[in-house]
Amino acid sequence: MSDAWKSFFSELVAVILGIVITFAGQGAIDRAHSRKEVRSALQLVRTELISNRQDIADLRETLDQVQQSAQYLNDNPELLKNVHRLDSATLNTVTYHQGMVYAEVSVTLPHDALELLKTSSIFQKIGDNTLSMKIIRAYDTCQNIVESIDRHFIAKTTQTDEDLPKWLLIHSPLPYVDPADIDTAITAINVFLRQ
Repeated sequence: MSDAWKSFFSELVAVILGIVITFAGQGAIDRAHSRKEVRSALQLVRTELISNRQDIADLRETLDQVQQSAQYLNDNPELLKNVHRLDSATLNTVTYHQGMVYAEVSVTLPHDALELLKTSSIFQKIGDNTLSMKIIRAYDTCQNIVESIDRHFIAKTTQTDEDLPKWLLIHSPLPYVDPADIDTAITAINVFLRQ
């Protein structure tokens, strides 16, 4: 083989190796960038779900207070009938419980981080379909809780003053306010981020 051919093949090999190294390096850079994007987005999702879980805990506490007030008023109907004869302390107690029973309770659970995942195509980059499904399920749970509370308090407004405490005891929204899917998603995100 002549020196010209040797030179040609060595230059060709150098060019091919340069191209391969460039593409491999760019691929590694792209993968690292995608991992960083996914981690950042999942941290936003985790933060939002933790905030939503706290809002749900606060909501459960409020709903529990509403139930206790409904129970108090249901157990003491004579107080409502003789409100003008009550001493100051008892009147304050009845007024508090009536305020709880008639209070409009609502909740807003943001889903901005989920929208970011959807619109930025980061969902496809996660690479873990089980995690993606847990995230979707968690946000569905948030939406179901909001809708359940809204329906409950719309229905509550159709009750008469006399029937409201008893109705609230029978139709409590507490069973529908369960953040288990949210906890599952938060745990799965934590595991993913530790990898």
